[in-house]
Order: sequence, then structure tokens, then C-alpha cells
Amino acid sequence: MKNTAAPRLVGLDLGSSGIRAVEVKRAREGWRVVKAASADLPHGAIQGGVITDPGAVSKALRRLWRSGKFSTRKVAAAMSDAGVITRQVDLPWMPADDFRSALKYQVVDSLPVDLSTVELDYQPLAEYAVPDGHGHSIDMLQVLLVATPTESVSELCDALISARLEPVRVDTSAFALIRTASGGQLPDTDDCTALVDIGADILTVVIQQGGRPLFIRSIPGQGGDIATLTVATAMGMEIDDARALVIATGLNGPPPVITPVAESNVFGLLTGAGDTQIDLTSSRAMALINPWATTLVGGIRDSLDYFQAAGGARVSRLVLTGRTSALNGLSERITTELRIPVSFLDPFDGISRSRRLQDVDSGEFAVATGLAMGA
Repeated sequence: MKNTAAPRLVGLDLGSSGIRAVEVKRAREGWRVVKAASADLPHGAIQGGVITDPGAVSKALRRLWRSGKFSTRKVAAAMSDAGVITRQVDLPWMPADDFRSALKYQVVDSLPVDLSTVELDYQPLAEYAVPDGHGHSIDMLQVLLVATPTESVSELCDALISARLEPVRVDTSAFALIRTASGGQLPDTDDCTALVDIGADILTVVIQQGGRPLFIRSIPGQGGDIATLTVATAMGMEIDDARALVIATGLNGPPPVITPVAESNVFGLLTGAGDTQIDLTSSRAMALINPWATTLVGGIRDSLDYFQAAGGARVSRLVLTGRTSALNGLSERITTELRIPVSFLDPFDGISRSRRLQDVDSGEFAVATGLAMGA
């Protein structure tokens, strides 16, 4: 019997700080992660989702394939959501093939771009019927339009091909995050959840309901690298040293160091046990990091407010992901200011993984996992 299963692809997430890749396969119980690897990028190789140093990106991809030992060079890659335009529109229902063929002609007035310069796709959201004024019913289809500059797609594919990879599918990181959060399946719930991806450069807020994208907003220049660059510039530090200081300090200063003491001294130390001394370097870093955090939380709040002002349902919880999301004190700040429960997205939660990946920090692979599932 001929094998008609979909080909296995490697999900490839190219971000400002590095590249992450995941390979999954279908298992009896659902999905299984078989391989995962990452490679750092030099600062500035990708900025705002745009590849500015193709040579450095190609070199990192080749290094990534050597270390990851992936079984295929076929990849599903993500476009940065910062360059993607999304619009929710309602159009007359048609069979899928006819709808796709006519899509560009139906939405010519719905997008603020020349449609000859973009790649157009859509995600169905709902089907419904409306009266036509003559007692008849017209079937309608609500969709989320996605338009990506053709030039950006070409540049991404060129970088992959130069690393001897074969781009098979190009997706958006927003759709990949939804896929990861639902484990590749559509969850049976009416709750609205905001997936908040805090990357090195871009803040992305994706609101989904039952696996359907309802709202996507990407804000360049609000990721963790802004805090790092601010610290590096103000304190005259190298980028790597500033990044290490930001991670160690967080929003509330370094965690206290608990030093074991002899039993006979315990009672004598109880009075000052809760005191934490913050050195001048950490104190100055905190003063620089916290304004960035205030702007970041404001960006998330504005996104939720805009969604609800447009008639969206109340968001019941936030799920954080991205390299910067685990910064000490950040999730607590978001919960306190927005009054919404916050959790973290573990892309490998609920799915099996190979034994060699048991100790891998899975948090950075959220987008790559969803891309691989899309195959």
C-alpha cells in the first residue's frame, strides 16, 4: 500500500537572538518530539523580523543542522508577525477551491496594500447565514486575512536555500503558537486566551478561542533586547555582559542568597534573615529595566483593550512564551497590573518526547513546535 502520510518537516523559528528547530512525528497518543536544537545568532543578523546578514543566518543554520541531526532538510519556517497584515472580514461563502481563487478580487478594498506585492492567505473563522432582503438566505464565511510581503517571503526562502534547506511551508508565528498551545488539536472551550510572545525584539499578542485566531498584534522594539541595550548604553557595558546583568537582576533585584549557618547561631540570625542587600550595579540596572517593563505591560494592556473595544470577549488568562518571558518579576508585574491569571507555555507539555530531550529547556521552542505540527 502506498504511504500517503504527510511528509515530516522541521519547524524552524528564526528570531533576533537565535534560531530554534523542532522535529515531531505522529504517535499513537498524539505528537512526539523526536529532535530539537537551537543556535545563537550574532547581534543584528535579524532585526525586526528582517534578515540583515544572510551570511550569518546561513552559517548558523548549517551549524544547527549538524548539532540537531535532523532526519530531513524539508522545513516549515515562520514569517515574523511584525511584517504580516491581518484583517477579519466577512465574505460570501464559496467552495474552498473557488473561494481561494477569488480571494484576491474580493478583498482588494480590505487591505491597505497593493495586493500584487503580497502573498495572501486566510484562516476560516465561522460560517453563518444572513437574509438578502427578499426572504432568501445568503451563506457567509468569516475569515482572518493574512498578507505577507512577497519580498520578505523570497528573502526568507533564499536564506534557507543557501543553507541547503528546502522550504516547503511558510507560516506565521502567531498561527504556530496557537497550534502549540492546543497541542495540535482544537481545544473544546469558549474561553479567550491571550498568547503573549515576548521575544528579543518583538512583542506579539495573539488572542485565540477554541484554536481560532481572533486578534493578532505585533509590536517591534518592545522585546527583551531593548532592556539589554538600555543597560549596555547607560552603563558602558558589552552586550553579552549587559544581557547577563539583566537576567541576574530582573525587575526586583537578584534573589537573596541563603547561607547555611550553624544550629547554635540560628536564633541569633532570625532578626535579619529577611534583609537583602542590593549592590549599586544591580540597583542601577533595576532603574533602567523597570521603565522597559512598564512599556511592555502597557503594550499588552492596549492590545487587550483594543480587542475588547472592537466587541471581543473578555480574555480569561494570559499565557507567556518567548526568551524574555521568564525574566524574574515580569510575570508577577503583568498579573498585578492587568488583573489576569498568567501562566507559561511549555510546548512539550502533554506530548511525549525522546529520551535525549528530557532535560532540554523546552520554553524557547514554542513557535518551532507549532510549525512542525503544521505539516
